[in-house]
Amino acid sequence: MATLTTVEEHHTLTGRSSYRYQFTPKHHGADSDAAQWLPSMTLDEEFVVFDEADEHELNDDDGNLYGVQRDDDGEVRYIGTWNQQIAEYPVAREAEPWHGYPLYPLIELGPENRRGQKGRPAKEVFDKMADAGVITRRQRRRLLKGDHA
Repeated sequence: MATLTTVEEHHTLTGRSSYRYQFTPKHHGADSDAAQWLPSMTLDEEFVVFDEADEHELNDDDGNLYGVQRDDDGEVRYIGTWNQQIAEYPVAREAEPWHGYPLYPLIELGPENRRGQKGRPAKEVFDKMADAGVITRRQRRRLLKGDHA
């Protein structure tokens, strides 16, 4: 995916909640200090991660959604340029589209002030992911510790 210079909205709504989703330049190459989606990841693949987060209601108590991308073998893929494997989608204001970015875990790469447990979603989010079959119990344990799945 090339660097975005304008906000683009996906042409499809999520299947469960009919959420709109937008892709922002900040997380697609325009701001080197911000979390970035992998350039090899298509916008449609990014949307699928969001759609599955909505489908399985992978939210925290504040309503933020979290998602992962898996390969055909069920392994959790890297989705961010700092080797993040979990995306966060902050709850959108009423009638506005959602957006997201790679969040966690940050180990060797990425700014030091974001490494470790700082960006970790709530334990309940990992429990929901495992209960929905989005990640395995082993992947859940690893991610909770801050390791890559």
